Parts: sequence; C-alpha cells; structure tokens
Amino acid sequence: MKKMLFAAAIAAAMSASADEAAKKSETAEKSENVEKVAIRMELPEPRIVGTPKELKDKSNLEADPGIGKLRPAIMVPKGYDKLLSLEKTVTGSVEPLNGEFEYLTDGDKELDMTSMVMLPGGLQWVQVDLGEEHEISACCVWHDQGDDRVYHDVICQISNDKEFKTGVKTVFNNDHDESAKLGKGKDKEYRERNEGRPFPVGMVKGRYVRFYSNGSSSEAGNKYIEVEVYGK
Repeated sequence: MKKMLFAAAIAAAMSASADEAAKKSETAEKSENVEKVAIRMELPEPRIVGTPKELKDKSNLEADPGIGKLRPAIMVPKGYDKLLSLEKTVTGSVEPLNGEFEYLTDGDKELDMTSMVMLPGGLQWVQVDLGEEHEISACCVWHDQGDDRVYHDVICQISNDKEFKTGVKTVFNNDHDESAKLGKGKDKEYRERNEGRPFPVGMVKGRYVRFYSNGSSSEAGNKYIEVEVYGK
C-alpha cells in the first residue's frame, strides 16, 4: 500500500512538472511568435568637419563601423515603435551655455547652432518628461558628430521619480572606470556619427528618461543635439 501511495505521489509530481514545463514552452513559443517591427529613426546627413583626434586609450572603444555604416535596426514588438519624446519637456542639470532645452525634442538633428544645446564641462545630464508612465523599448541620443569625437560617461536611466532617487533603472552605461559614480558600465564608448547612439531598453516602465555625459575627446563641454525615446 505504501509503495502504491509513493508511486502515485511520484507520478503526480512528474505530471505537475510536465505541466509546468509545457506552460513555459508555450509561453516561450508565444513570445517568439510576437510580430516584431524595426524602429525607424530619421537621421541627419553625415557631417564631419575638422580632424578627428587620435585617442590614447581605445580599450573601451567599440569597433568603428565606418562613416555612413549604420548599426542593425532595433527590433521591438509591434506597437512599441512609437516616438514618445517629440516636443516633450526637457530639463537639465544646469542651464545651457548656448541653446534651449526645447531643441532636444524638436526633431531637428542637423549640426548647427539652432539645434544644439551646450552644457558646461563635468558630468551633466538632460532629462525628458514623457508626461506619464510608458513602456519604453528604445532610446537614442545625438551629441556632436562634427569631428568624429567620443563622449565619455554616456549613461541613460529611466525612473518614475523626477529626482531619480528611487526606482532608477540604468539601461545604457559606458562609464568603464566609474568616474560618474553611477556604477560601472558594460557598454562601450563610440565615435559620434549621424545615427547618434541608439540602444534597446527592453520595455522598462517609466516617465522620466535622463541622459548623462562627461565631456568628449575634443572638449570638456557637453553638447546635445537631440534625444529620442520610443515605446508604447
């Protein structure tokens, strides 16, 4: 009798385990079958003016794809490819030395003084208020592509807290030496080109998106041309 009860218990456990595995498989299959679409970003023309400076330390620099060569498009579930940041309110760590924060979400990515915001040297940030919480799938930031420069401590964080004191999620970080004091990043530095730096986020929920930088290989100041946030 005990053997029969023991066998029945094992069979029940195996059946439950099989049901759980089947459910996981079904969930994974549904996930794989979700229709994906490419995020289509409008890009300015490539524009290199001046001589790019040779970098002394390239250990944290990603491989250079070459001028005019773009990264693969970011694929997201259908419906999560909407531009959420257009004409949304932007604030910053300090008042701009040149330009207006509204330039950063106006859709103008051309390299000129009517689209560029200049912040002083040191770690600075600009922050987009989406107006309400969204599921965010991808972001992109354009700095200054004028001389193929490399910006340092490029970090993007998302939160529902305007002050970024709670519920902060870091979705991009190329600060390899933790000089920004926001954690050590695993992403690489990159040369500024006309496509900016797009990166997937992975459906992080939040209202505020903050973009950091800490000067570049060409100057101590921080220039921003446009920031974009995509999602549902």
